[in-house]
Amino acid sequence: MTTQPVTAGMTEQALVTGLILAGGEGRRMGGQDKGWIALASQPLVSHVLARLRPQVSQLQISANRHLEEYRTLGFPVITDDAQWQGMGPMAALATVAPMLADTNGYLQLVPCDAPLLPDHLVRDLLAALQKNPALEIAYPQCGDRPQPAMLLAKCSALASAAAYLASGQRSLRGWIANRASQAVPFDDVAAFANANDPAALLQLEHRLSHDA
Repeated sequence: MTTQPVTAGMTEQALVTGLILAGGEGRRMGGQDKGWIALASQPLVSHVLARLRPQVSQLQISANRHLEEYRTLGFPVITDDAQWQGMGPMAALATVAPMLADTNGYLQLVPCDAPLLPDHLVRDLLAALQKNPALEIAYPQCGDRPQPAMLLAKCSALASAAAYLASGQRSLRGWIANRASQAVPFDDVAAFANANDPAALLQLEHRLSHDA
C-alpha cells in the first residue's frame, strides 16, 4: 500500500494534528480492541497509520486499553479523562481539547478501523475550511452518507466538547450540527469502509487480496 503526502504547502500541513480513535469497546467485534485486529497480516491501526501519517505533521492515538502495545507504534497515546470514560469519540475530543487550546491549527479525526481512508482526506477538508474562514468543522460525505468520525476541526472549536458532554449529550453528529460545519463530497465510497463487524472485515480482506 502506498500513500502520497498532501499537496498543501508545508506550512498548512504542519498545522494539522491527526488523532486516531482507538478507544472504543468493539462490541460488534465481540469486545475485541479493533485496532489490533489483523487485516492482510497487519493490525488495522497500522493500515490507518500508513494512510494518515503522510497527511499530518503529528499523530496521537486515543486508546483506553492495550496502552503499551499502542505506544510501541511510536506516537503519543492519550486515554480519555476519567469523567468522560465510555462516552465515545466526544470523550477523545474533550480530552485533547486542553492540549491543543493554545494552537491555531486543526485536528483530523480518523477511526482505527478505516484502513482505506483517502490519501487526500486532509487536503480536501482543509481546503474547505480555508475557503470559508467562518467554518469550524469539515467532514467527508459520500452521496447521502456523512462520515463524522473523519472530521477536520479547528482546534479552537474543541473547547465546546466538554460542555457538550457535561450537558448529557454524546453524539458526535449532534456536536457537529451545533457548530459551523460543512460536508465535503468524496467520490470513493469504498475508501471510507469500516471494519465494524466480522462481515465487514471479511469484505475488506477480500478487497485487499484482490487489489494485491
